[in-house]
Amino acid sequence: MRRTKWWVYSRHSMKTMRITESGFKYRWPLLAGTIRVLWNAVRLPVAATLLLLEPVVAFVCGAGLVLGVLACILFEISAAGPRFPFVKALGISLGFGVILFLYYGLLSLFVED
Repeated sequence: MRRTKWWVYSRHSMKTMRITESGFKYRWPLLAGTIRVLWNAVRLPVAATLLLLEPVVAFVCGAGLVLGVLACILFEISAAGPRFPFVKALGISLGFGVILFLYYGLLSLFVED
């Protein structure tokens, strides 16, 4: 049996096969196309749902952020109660902004321009 760099000879048959054309070369576009179709099958419904909920999420998180910070400042200035949890309430209010930021990040993952 003679073996060279480009050709592989089989013992049991006289057929030759190139090493570079082993079959994986032809399966790669099929695998990539299948993954792309499955990604789009998941991505499109999720993107549609996120886009439909975007005005509601933006309004609720924006209102929670602005009104929460204003309420924290007013309650801290007025000293309405003996112990107002200013830091905790401010953290919750700022959490609305973080949630909105993460929502837009998630939206940018699923929506392609």
